[in-house]
Amino acid sequence: MDESRALRRAGWAGAASVVLLGVGVALGYLVGVDDPGMSDAAILERLNDDGRQAAAGVGMPVLAAGVALLLWFATGLRRVLDRLSGGDPLAHAIVPAAALFSGLMITGVSLDVGSAFAAWSDEFTADPNTVRALGMAGQVLALTGLIGCGVLVAVTTRIAQQAGALPTWALWASYAVAVLCLSGFWSGGIASVAFALWLIGAVIGVLRAARRTPPAPIAPAQGAPAPEATQTPPNPTSD
Repeated sequence: MDESRALRRAGWAGAASVVLLGVGVALGYLVGVDDPGMSDAAILERLNDDGRQAAAGVGMPVLAAGVALLLWFATGLRRVLDRLSGGDPLAHAIVPAAALFSGLMITGVSLDVGSAFAAWSDEFTADPNTVRALGMAGQVLALTGLIGCGVLVAVTTRIAQQAGALPTWALWASYAVAVLCLSGFWSGGIASVAFALWLIGAVIGVLRAARRTPPAPIAPAQGAPAPEATQTPPNPTSD
């Protein structure tokens, strides 16, 4: 596969990951408990609602698919940054940063919805205080995962700045997103929304890079003579 096609597919994987991650988190939220002040009755109603349980059951594989696509996109983004920087080792942080965010987010959502999955079996009696603790633990983990997003944004922005690939306003906006993500627990949902918008911009950047990448040259078929071999040798000049 030529590099242009690989980058294009990575870009579309990033676009799909934005949608799937958003849907997965929204479906998990239907049974999750992120407000410790929620009443015991409201918590038990959320956990034992069949429709919410089914939604959470769909949401987890959707979230997992979004994570996989995000990692795919991160590999394409790293390739673009390698080309911009001429092989700067800083670009190596892109994929681990995306993996840090993905791992902590999916773990946090799993903790948040775990009690609902247990209640689905009809062999588990939920304790509201335990559900609150698990929900808050899941929220802290997921928001801590935004540190990975901050690293991803900061590294990308720094390399783009050195290469002169972004206008000044975009650089400052990206650095602001990085700061929000690095303080993700205190910024709450604002950092998540900001990162999602930045990710859309990064997807557009990767897709543009794919269009500017020339297609790979077509190699001659195996066993076919080289172009030089097909030429008729010149006749020797007689004296």
